[in-house]
Amino acid sequence: MIIAEERDLRTQLLRCVEAETEVLVEQIAKAPNAGAMEHAVLEWRTRVGKVVMQTACQDVVERQEEAARGGLCCGAAMTLHSRREKTVLTLLGAVTVTRRYWRCPRCRRNVFPADAWLGWSEGFSYPLQEAVAWTCSGQTYREALGSLKKLAGIELSVLGAEQIVARWGKEELEVAPYAERVKHALVMQIDGAITPMKEGWKEAKLAACCDWDRTLEKALRHPQAVTYVADWKTAEEFRDLLWQEAVARGVSTAREVAVLGDGAPWIWDLVDHLFPYAVQILDWYHLTEHLWKAGRVVHGEGTDLTQALVEDWKTEVWEGRSEVVEEHLRELVSAGKDDAEHTLRKCADYLRTHQHRIRYAQFEAQGWPTGSGVVEGACGHVLGLRFKRKSTRWTKPGARAVLHLRLDRLNGRWEERCALARKVA
Repeated sequence: MIIAEERDLRTQLLRCVEAETEVLVEQIAKAPNAGAMEHAVLEWRTRVGKVVMQTACQDVVERQEEAARGGLCCGAAMTLHSRREKTVLTLLGAVTVTRRYWRCPRCRRNVFPADAWLGWSEGFSYPLQEAVAWTCSGQTYREALGSLKKLAGIELSVLGAEQIVARWGKEELEVAPYAERVKHALVMQIDGAITPMKEGWKEAKLAACCDWDRTLEKALRHPQAVTYVADWKTAEEFRDLLWQEAVARGVSTAREVAVLGDGAPWIWDLVDHLFPYAVQILDWYHLTEHLWKAGRVVHGEGTDLTQALVEDWKTEVWEGRSEVVEEHLRELVSAGKDDAEHTLRKCADYLRTHQHRIRYAQFEAQGWPTGSGVVEGACGHVLGLRFKRKSTRWTKPGARAVLHLRLDRLNGRWEERCALARKVA
């Protein structure tokens, strides 16, 4: 037991630790194996931590309140009204502290001066809020809360977790330059992915930015220092987000800039507006999908003739003779080989539209990537794993809050997110 009148913090804490250690010694002596001993030590750590936290907080609060003595308000000295408890959930469990409640006799203003130092908002400590925000940015709410319960013994409702995430992820971080800017070429890959929202399936736009050293041998070339930007915004709004990220990555000092994407018009309109000097590359795999669709129209599904025709087309395009394929497609259209969806004509138009973006042999010889695998993968692990769960429907504010936190984790900006959370609190 801690004697209430005892004010020496060190003595109080030593007595707490000593009492709990005696319990631990008995448990260790009875432990049937190392696993049971480890559990006993972990439980001891939590019990001691909770008592130390509560005792130390109470001591500091009382010392501060003794020094402050209420202070002044509108020219009058505030009077002590009562003492009231405040309980908050921490990573060590529920902690309760008694604070002094002061009232101004003139304007009737009520204050708890100790609350500013405690910094406890909405019933949760700051470290607990950070743990919830971190885990919920990577897992579903139920999975994240299950992890916290298993690893830290913390029980929290889904509603409580949602409230924490909403506060932590509400604001977008102000983009600041990365500590390590792009040293070689800045490569950006852009794509879109649909996600289930309350109002239906909506497209989230996403870009992956990386440092690319095209002077290396092909086997050694790979994306370095990948960062992401994403949101459910219009193309014009997303354009601003991407520009901010490009500036933060060092687009102004990068040796070269290249952009990869599929055939979506909004991507190339964005690129022409922001990076008119960039090397533009159409994703090779998206192009081959169009060729396969056209080939199946000509010779049917899964036939040897279709296989041979498409392989010929792919070779022609790869070696820089896309005009030959386009001309062949238009001849087939003229001969009445097209289907009701005009697949052959559309494929020919596709080749003409992107002619300057499909010089693949030249791009590869220059050391550029020809596939947008990085952003394709990002559509899965940045968006899909968190936002495309079965029976999930997101509101825009709820989805954005989680996405902001998720991007900050992946982009190495978690400390900036924590600083913003402290500032807002």
